[in-house]
Parts: sequence; C-alpha cells; structure tokens
Amino acid sequence: MAKAKKKYGLDTFNKGYSVDVKETYGDLIYLDTIASERFNYEDTETGAIYDSQAELDKEQPDKNLQKVENTHEIEHLYVQVYSEVQKDNMDIRVPVDFDDSKFNMNDNVRLTGKVVARLQTGTKRVDVTTANGRTRQETVADYFFTVSAEGLEKVSNQSATPAPQPPKPKEENQKK
Repeated sequence: MAKAKKKYGLDTFNKGYSVDVKETYGDLIYLDTIASERFNYEDTETGAIYDSQAELDKEQPDKNLQKVENTHEIEHLYVQVYSEVQKDNMDIRVPVDFDDSKFNMNDNVRLTGKVVARLQTGTKRVDVTTANGRTRQETVADYFFTVSAEGLEKVSNQSATPAPQPPKPKEENQKK
C-alpha cells in the first residue's frame, strides 16, 4: 500500500513558507543582542546527561540526584528589534557567529538573507469559568511564531534622492 504524502501540517508549513519582511514587520529598530547559553542536565545517579530539565525530571524525579551545569557555550543568538507593524519587541534568531559590534541601540535595521517564520506548538494554562460560575485552570494548546534570519544590516535614515515635490500652480490660473 502506497503511503499518502501529507499536503498540510506543521512541518510542511515550516519548510515551505518564507516571510514578506517589509509587509509583516515594517521598519525595524535594533535594541540588543541576547545570547542563550547551553546547559547540561545530569542525573548524578546514572551519569546520564539530558538536553532539557523536562527530560531529566522524567528520568530522575529526585531533585537531590540532579545537577544542572552551565557550559558557557552559546547555543543560540537572538537580535532584539522593535517592529513598527507589530508594535512590539521581537527576538530574531541569527547565526551564532553574528557580529553585533557595528550596531547601536535605536539603529534602523533590515533583516538579510533567508528570513523564516516557524510555527511552534506548546501549551499554556488558562482560567476557564464553568457553568456554575467557578473558575478552574486548564492546559490548552498554544501556537506562536519564531523568526530566524541569516543576518542584519543598518538602514540609512536619509534617502539619496530628495522626495519629489508636487508642481506649483501657475499664477495665471489663480487670477482668473
């Protein structure tokens, strides 16, 4: 039996769609560069190392047998920008070798190279009011976008050519 190829889905969306940066985010203002360091999560009883606290908790629920260690290696690098269209700060993931030395706070910038928005799934807790008026918390699905770019460059504030001026009406026409 032939396996049907999925036409839609999270992986298909994340692989096939790029972003119209100017329309989606508008003018971007550089704020800061943030490094995310890698941590090792170790089960001291078995010596096993895990990539996340959740994995370690699942395998070793006893907190006394857990060790969390910062490796001081940069795992991810993010550029924080303000988006004029989104009216909010955004963290844009950039390559780890990104050089932020030529950027100052409040510089106008543009994303360069391939820019991709990926849809991520997770969960969040929300308050739900029941039919009898009581409130309880439920865990529901949560969806959000992460954005990555190959780079960033400054945008000059002044345009090279002045904006065209509308033609002035002739005085002869105004006198009549």
